[in-house]
Amino acid sequence: MQMDSMHALALRETAAAKSCGSVQTRPLGGVSFADVLQTVSQTEESFANLWRDAYGKYFPQGAGQWFYHVMDVSGISDADWEHNDFPFDRLMREEPDASVVSWRPSRANPSQLDGMVQAKTQATLGKHAIFVPPELDEKMKNDPALARKVANAVERVYSFHRSKPFLPMPGTKFYGTKTYGSVIVLNAEGEVEHACVTSGGGIIGPDEHTLRQIEREQAKKRARREAAHRLAVEASEKHWRMVEDLRFCVARGISIR
Repeated sequence: MQMDSMHALALRETAAAKSCGSVQTRPLGGVSFADVLQTVSQTEESFANLWRDAYGKYFPQGAGQWFYHVMDVSGISDADWEHNDFPFDRLMREEPDASVVSWRPSRANPSQLDGMVQAKTQATLGKHAIFVPPELDEKMKNDPALARKVANAVERVYSFHRSKPFLPMPGTKFYGTKTYGSVIVLNAEGEVEHACVTSGGGIIGPDEHTLRQIEREQAKKRARREAAHRLAVEASEKHWRMVEDLRFCVARGISIR
């Protein structure tokens, strides 16, 4: 956040942000279906736990929604995935929108600060989804070592996009709690095909020392304004006393020298 001067310091809501990446996509084939973690098979649940553990190493755990999807979303291109209008929020739900695979942008890539982009990003916070192709899901059922290898690949993504320490500008402080969202797309070989981590929440404002300094300066300004007001009132009263004296003298024919 950039501040023009100390007098301009005010609490500001931090903008939601996203960090995404892609590799070359490839056709996967297979059926598509979605399921939440509580109802997946024991093998899937085990990998889902590995996935959540990988996330927890680099991001604060906490209340959130987790969606494990056995679904082919390889039709999403790199260019579409990295477009700021891409509807990640439609993937991060219990019943993902399969039409997202054929989504295409309707405008040039907007800024992440665009209102529509911010709204979509905010909708992803606190939600986490992973998409596992049916072929990979079948392989991991019979190969725990593969499941761990895939989990390691996911962990590397989270490590790259991990929460960075807040480096405040002098005189500022972060208030509140930052919230994250994430979506991971795997290919049939267990590699991360697409990934996106979103963040938002909290506000940046003046720290305690700066707040006290602002309050002192504001108190000085009030004192100066009050003093100027008193002088103006006194000058006005003096002026009207002189006017009244002049009228009195003129009414009685008193010469004023």
